Amino acid sequence: MLRRISLTAVIVCSLLLLLGTSNLVTAKEKNLEVYWMGWAAEQVIPLFEAFESEYPDIKTEVHRIPFGELMTTLEVRLRARESTPDVYIVDSPLTASYAVRGHLLDLTDELDKGRFVDSAIMQGSYEGRLYSAPFVTSMCLLFYNRELFERAGIEPPSNDIEKRWTWEEVKEAGRKISALGEGIWGLMIEQSTRPYQVFPLIQSMGAVPISVDGLNATGYVDSPEFIKAMEFYADLFREGISPSGVFDHELAQEYFSRGDVGMFVGATWNFDLHQDIDWGVAPHPCFAEGEPVTPTGSWHVGINPRTKHREEAIRLVDFLSSDYGGTLMQQLRPYPPVQRGIYREQEETFGDHKWKIVLYELENTALPRPILPGYREYEDILEKAFRDIQLGAAVEETLKRAAQEIDLELEKYR
Repeated sequence: MLRRISLTAVIVCSLLLLLGTSNLVTAKEKNLEVYWMGWAAEQVIPLFEAFESEYPDIKTEVHRIPFGELMTTLEVRLRARESTPDVYIVDSPLTASYAVRGHLLDLTDELDKGRFVDSAIMQGSYEGRLYSAPFVTSMCLLFYNRELFERAGIEPPSNDIEKRWTWEEVKEAGRKISALGEGIWGLMIEQSTRPYQVFPLIQSMGAVPISVDGLNATGYVDSPEFIKAMEFYADLFREGISPSGVFDHELAQEYFSRGDVGMFVGATWNFDLHQDIDWGVAPHPCFAEGEPVTPTGSWHVGINPRTKHREEAIRLVDFLSSDYGGTLMQQLRPYPPVQRGIYREQEETFGDHKWKIVLYELENTALPRPILPGYREYEDILEKAFRDIQLGAAVEETLKRAAQEIDLELEKYR
């Protein structure tokens, strides 16, 4: 009997050991769970296949989440303070918001910051520490439809930086193009209500979008300069130069692609679009009385500080933000790289006039969105204000109300 018990015990122990070994193997092979932008699979999967080829002992489980759902999904998961996702894509202006709430691992001592352009480091930092690794950045240019310019009898804008068009010139040309007929528009801004593409107007006018500490909007969002720039913005819709109510950037792209828009302020990802029309690009406009300002900042990569796979997550982030990772991403989707070395090493790719404009702007006129803990709330309120103004709301009254609402939201960060 005792021998049977002993034999049974041995068998049970052996099974437990086998199960334990199996669990250990599973743990070693456990994927890094990654939350990513919902771009097409062919623009995402090759990145992580290249990483797994470099580090065959680390597997990645990538969740591609549509842009409209990504922020909400991340908020839910991060607020739960769970260990996953291990790594996630970060909309760079949200870095401070995530960092102050303890949702990002401090990467200051983990990455070589010298390889990135300054504006990317600025966007990924909070209180002097790097919390999100630069992955790609962005830049907007003035796209134009050559056929509509010819029909309107207007010389297209030059691609020479020294001959940059003013917003006043854009407005005048847009007025002539929109007069060509029903359904023809002079100008569209790709993201017409998001601070990313609207702020260059107000900053070129000399407005400052928020206080230095990122906690006060009154006196900034409702400043005379901000109001003056937004009156100009409102006139584009009042005068029929731009169509109101086109809030979706993909719909705006479609308007330009089908030949209904003379000028289109859009980012470099549009280089792969608009195959059915003859288009060119010129530097981003500025106000005649102001300085050139261009939007920048895009996707970064962050690590959940509660991850159970810290070293593996750091390897992934270092790989994605490396020159190799940046080169691969640029081939998959035409975002401007954030790594200085890529521009030096790939003159053939970045030598044409489009990319020369982009590089000049990144080094000289690019201004990232403001860094503040409450950026998400700040952006949501401003986006609603911009929509209201676009649809006919009084500019000054709308901005004063928005400033008050932002101040109330930012109270919790004081």
